[in-house]
Parts: sequence; structure tokens; C-alpha cells
Amino acid sequence: MAVTKVALIASVMACMLIASCLYAEATLTCDQVTIWLTPCISYAVMGGTVSPLCCQGIYSINAAYKSAEDRRGACQCIKDKAAYIPGIDYHRVNAIPGKCGTKCPYKVYPSTNCSK
Repeated sequence: MAVTKVALIASVMACMLIASCLYAEATLTCDQVTIWLTPCISYAVMGGTVSPLCCQGIYSINAAYKSAEDRRGACQCIKDKAAYIPGIDYHRVNAIPGKCGTKCPYKVYPSTNCSK
């Protein structure tokens, strides 16, 4: 069972990295967002402990925001990618910044309007 979940997560991460070339907003690209947040997928699906690599990704995204367009683009990227992750728990996704001791300028749910 654990091997199956690991294989599933690895497959989803590979798909996210391949599909990420379809997005590029402002100066912060979806490729960057995807790479930085890939370590967060296991927590978003299975819970447990947020990894230091996941937190580093959150810090990197927050440091990379240069404009409102960057924030909108990252939000849309995360929202779009999360929709393809089986078993994702959006409450866990939105708890990650706090668990890393930082904040996120938006909450991500399937209904989130990232253009605002």
C-alpha cells in the first residue's frame, strides 16, 4: 500500500513537471512554483509532518513574488496542478505556510478565483 502511494505521488510529480511548461506568468513561472512545491505533495495527500524542503519551497515562492501578477500566476498554477493530485486535502495545503512559520497571500481551493 505504501509503495503504491509513493508510486502514485512520483507519477503525479512527474506529470506536474511535464505539464508545468504550459504555464508562465509574469516573472515567477509555473515551472519554478512546481519545483519548489513538489516536496509538499506528500503532506498535502497523506498528512504527517511538513518537510524542510517543502518549507524551503514556500519561503522561495514568497521571496520570488515581485508583483501582484506573480501572486496571481502562482495561485493559478497551484490551483491547476492540485486538481490533478488524487487525494489532495486542501485544508492541509492551506495549513502548510503556517506550519513553516510564514504566510501565503491567498488560500487555494478548487473554487479560488486567483485573478483577485
